[in-house]
Amino acid sequence: MAEEKLRRPPVEIGERRTVEITGMGHAGEGVGRINDFAVFVPGAIPGDLLHIEVEKVKRRHGRGRIIEIVRPAPQRITAPCQIAGDCGGCQLQHMDYGSQLEWKRQLAADALTRIGKFQEPKVRPVIGMAEHQGYRNKVQHPVAAVNGKIALGFYRRGSRDLVPAPRCENSHPLCNKALTVMPSLLEKYGITAYDETSGRGLVRHVVLRVSTARNQLMVVLVTNGEVIPRVDELIKDMRNALPELVSVAQNVNRKRTNVIMGERTKVLWGEHYIIEELNGLQFAVSPRSFFQVNSQQAAVLCRQVVEYAQVKEGSRALDCYCGTGSIALHLARSGAQVVGIEVVPEAINDAELNARINQSGRADFRLGRVETLLPDILSEGPVETAVLDPPRKGCEPEVLEALKEARIPRLVYVSCNPSSLARDLAILAEGGYELREVQPVDMFPHTSHVECVTLMSKVEK
Repeated sequence: MAEEKLRRPPVEIGERRTVEITGMGHAGEGVGRINDFAVFVPGAIPGDLLHIEVEKVKRRHGRGRIIEIVRPAPQRITAPCQIAGDCGGCQLQHMDYGSQLEWKRQLAADALTRIGKFQEPKVRPVIGMAEHQGYRNKVQHPVAAVNGKIALGFYRRGSRDLVPAPRCENSHPLCNKALTVMPSLLEKYGITAYDETSGRGLVRHVVLRVSTARNQLMVVLVTNGEVIPRVDELIKDMRNALPELVSVAQNVNRKRTNVIMGERTKVLWGEHYIIEELNGLQFAVSPRSFFQVNSQQAAVLCRQVVEYAQVKEGSRALDCYCGTGSIALHLARSGAQVVGIEVVPEAINDAELNARINQSGRADFRLGRVETLLPDILSEGPVETAVLDPPRKGCEPEVLEALKEARIPRLVYVSCNPSSLARDLAILAEGGYELREVQPVDMFPHTSHVECVTLMSKVEK
């Protein structure tokens, strides 16, 4: 019984306490301690002295909300966004940008040390942006009826409640321009908002995509049905209000799901894709294409991959999880014969289109799983460099085992998740690879996310 008392958390739900924030969690929350019991506080940063109210209590940690900032941290600033406290999109707008970059570097280093068990990993300073607002070339706005009117915005942090957004400080100006126009146009033509509870209503999301290179806009209406009332009149008004508009598409998603897009998309007016440019290469971006949401930093990331890959004229390189081919085409331009592997058919189609647009005959894209295709690719000749750019969950164990067996001299691993990155690098290290260095890139300013480009080389025993 005495031991059970010792294990009991020192706080209760609803209790108010004063706490100093001494650290940050991986999701960007501040962390303070009450009798050595960790309490996570969204919107807090190290150095803050706060009055908080405890909202959740678990055996090992709790969660609180800020009641009052008694003493702000030196790096605390006023968030430029009107809805920063409610919107779930950004976690760090209240922290000055230089401090954000320092924390993200430490986040990557801590994951490599704690999860990967690497001793003093070489993690370089994060490559940030001189202009770190207005960078998003894609925004997915949920649609809802608020006080009887159509509204676009973002979901409230930790919920599915819509927070109407007059603008987003991280979105490209064209996206914000469309954000101000679309609610009134949908309202004008009696187009209803989808209701998640009842499953009724037509428009679920308005997805906005921009070519930053050409200042062109694509609007995708994600609908709960096939027919959009008076759609020709709606598009005419959209074109008049948005001269930069070059494409209007409809994606149909009837499923009761949180997944934004369905499987069927049709172009209602204009182009089937917009063209974005990275480092002089052109990429077709269709309504459902995967493409980095920060074009400027995507260009930085691709240059970093090429620097680490060190491909030579006539060498062979592998681009695992190649997506629409942005990295593969950069490697091909540097002189390598590149094989790109991707399991999503639409992405392979986009990659092949991008190869044709850039007149690249050095890139060969193949549909399938990395671990399945790798033996045949290696039988065609040696591969000097392999690039890995998996989803956030990291590589499948079979992929890592296949790479260890392949003994490719140089690996470049691109990841948006320091935790899965550290786990996978540790597995590769067991297979005889040495962690050389990590270059973080700030793809998502004002959020808790950081992209890392990692170089590993095979150590021959």
